[in-house]
Amino acid sequence: MIKISTLAKLKLEVINYHTTDRPSVDGPVVNTAFLTKLGTDACYTSNNSLIYKKKQLADSRAEYDRHVDENNIYSAEKTERYIDLLTPELDELQTRHDADCEVYAALTGGEVWQPRKKPAAKTFKARDFSELDKKVA
Repeated sequence: MIKISTLAKLKLEVINYHTTDRPSVDGPVVNTAFLTKLGTDACYTSNNSLIYKKKQLADSRAEYDRHVDENNIYSAEKTERYIDLLTPELDELQTRHDADCEVYAALTGGEVWQPRKKPAAKTFKARDFSELDKKVA
């Protein structure tokens, strides 16, 4: 078995709580795919939280630089305190996401969770309505 962190063990226990020994006519009530989906959902959620917190910090950092450039000491200090609050939150969210990825690996036999890639944006080619414009003018 793969060695996992204490937090990952606790999270795995929560997922394993949903297993059952009560068989039904159609087979097990909760199957492996369901449990893997729970792990996937946890990774997806913790990854989104991590991305959001990183954006908050990046925006705050840009705001701080703007305040410094404007020599707005009060606002710079306020933003600095906010950054100091967000930084440990980012660390905890990273720990949470790492544990979720460990759980996913344990559930899937070692697979590495990857966020789904967004589908490529459709290219839009504007139509030429110049002939229509002449007709309705």
